[in-house]
Formats: sequence, C-alpha cells, structure tokens
Amino acid sequence: MLVSGEGMKRVLGGLLLAVGLVVSALMMTGSLGVAQAQAQFVPQVSGGQMGSPVAVQTGGESATASGAGTGLDYVLAPNDRVRLIVFGEADLSGEFVIDSGGMASIPLVGEVQAAGMNLRTFQREVERRLKNGYLVDPRVSAQILNFRPIFVLGEVKAPGEHPFASGLTLLNAVAQAGGFTTLANTQRVFIRREGASGEEEIVVRSGVPVMPGDTIRIEKSAMFIYGEVRTQGEMPIPPGLTVRTAVAQAGGFSELADTQTVFVKRAGSEQEIAVPFDSGALVQSGDTLRVDKSSFFIMGEVAKTGELPMRPGLSVTNAAILAGGFTTRADTRTVFIRRAGETKEKRYRLTNDLVVQKGDTIRIPERFF
Repeated sequence: MLVSGEGMKRVLGGLLLAVGLVVSALMMTGSLGVAQAQAQFVPQVSGGQMGSPVAVQTGGESATASGAGTGLDYVLAPNDRVRLIVFGEADLSGEFVIDSGGMASIPLVGEVQAAGMNLRTFQREVERRLKNGYLVDPRVSAQILNFRPIFVLGEVKAPGEHPFASGLTLLNAVAQAGGFTTLANTQRVFIRREGASGEEEIVVRSGVPVMPGDTIRIEKSAMFIYGEVRTQGEMPIPPGLTVRTAVAQAGGFSELADTQTVFVKRAGSEQEIAVPFDSGALVQSGDTLRVDKSSFFIMGEVAKTGELPMRPGLSVTNAAILAGGFTTRADTRTVFIRRAGETKEKRYRLTNDLVVQKGDTIRIPERFF
C-alpha cells in the first residue's frame, strides 16, 4: 500500500518522539545511579559521638571536624580502627585495626605503615598502591571508627583506660573516670601527650583539649594531721587552707591539746617548724601537722587525781581546784613538783605565785599534824 508524503512525515515524527523519550529516560536513570554511587562513596556520619567515623576524601573536608586533631590532620597510631571504602570495589573495602607495630594489612596492597600518617596521607598511600597494577583510577575514602583510648591515673574514682570521643576535654575525661577523689589536686593536673617524653603541667579549666593516646595524671593534694585533735589522719587541702582551718577540719582540739602552737613538717623535710596557731600560715600539699599535748598530772591529796589540761598562767592552787580541791588531810602549805624532763621532784612552798608548767607532775602531800 502506498503512503502519501504527508502520512510519511507523521510516521517519522512519531518515531523521533519515541526515540527522544527513551534517550531521556536512560539519561535520568544514569544520573540517579551516579548520585546513588556518590552517596555510597561518601558515608553520612553523625558528629562528635563515640564510634562516629571521621571521613576523608581527596579534595574534600572532614565529615566531622569537631575536636582538635580528629579531622584531616588526625595522626594514626596503634589500636586505631579504620574503615576503607574503595569506590566500586566492595571486596577491597573493609575495617582494619592498626596493629602494635603500626601496620594496617589491606587486601591486594599488603601491609601499610599507617602509624604516623594522617588520614589524608594514609588514604592517598592506599590509592597509590592500588594504582600500581591493580586498579586504573582507584578512589578511596578513609574513616576513623574508633579512636585509641586515653588513660586517666591517680586521684580519680575509676583510674585506667577510657574511650576517646571527638571533642573530649580535660574535665570531661575526669568525669568519665568517675570524678576527682576527695584527696585530689583539683587545681593542676599532668598530661603526657602521645609520643612526648615528658609531662605538661596543666591548670584545670574548661575547654582544655584531650587527644587520643593522652595519659592524664591527677596528683594527691593532702596533709596528715595527728596528735591532740579529734579526728586524726590524711585530709584534703582545699585552696587557702591555714593551720587554724586544718585543725577545724580535723574536728578541733582535744581537751588536752596545746592550743597555742602546731608543729608542721614539710614534705621531704625531717625538721618540724613550730607555727603559732593564729599565724594564718598556709598548709602545703604533703605537710604533716602535729598537735602536741599541753597538760599536767596531779596526784596526792586532791579529790580527783590524773591528767588535766594546761592553761596559760595556771597556778598550782587553781590546778588543785581543777582536780576537785584539797582533801581534809592535804598539806596546803607545801607541794612537790617534777618538771618535764627532770627525774626528781622538788619541794616548793605553795603560794599563789607558783605557776604550773606544761608536763609537770604535781604531788600534794599529806599533813601529819
């Protein structure tokens, strides 16, 4: 059957329209596939949480840049867990732990000395090796899955190894370790950065960054007090602690305490220093405070014999009154006293001017006539 020229034009127009629709559909499908592949290549990660990956891609930025040293500049070390994604090569992608020797064992590539490299350099090294006889144009994404831990030692409630999270600060690390103990120095701590030979002394404040592999050491800030106080033992040193407030912290003086002087021995010294109680002298970490006894002993013809507290200017007559008074058989004109450090007692005439001294042993004799 013959078709007219006009009919032929309509047929050809319909064919061209159909071909155009097919080509458009193919282009849309291809674009969608590329977008999906790109989305697979650059994983979406949450920022700053433990276990959240830090993604690195050539020519791009870190997916999570929070936390100093945990983005593009993050330097790998043993115990870091890394995810490698080789675009289009699922068999070559996977998770790898850097071993104690600093090596990461990658399929086809073999062992890579990862420790000491930052993420970007590590990724490019893997790409370079894959190009060497394996893939034409490899594209690799490197991610940190788990950072190496930190260590918090000393005066915290849970010392030991603790996980690192991006953005971790010094105060967060202490809280993660259970917080300071009651004897901790809460003003200054020591941090040894990974790879450093020594420690840094750091003032405790908000915002001090902690890095993976850091070792934080909390020193004790305490003093020891014993002798004539109500609670003896090791106690914390809050800022501005004086000798007076240290005694108060120990429950105060006992009944027989010397309330005028406290003996202080500094850390590392064998010498004691006599410090006036009200001098305002500050207590230092490692100090040992001793509160001496200030008492005398009375015996003989008094109502109550025994050890009694010493008071400045106390006369022997008033000492006898403290002991309940003289008995009816007491000789109220004579007294025998052995001073501290002496081996023999001496006879004294009992007058109001005769004053008791610290450590005296007083004997009130019996009257025989």
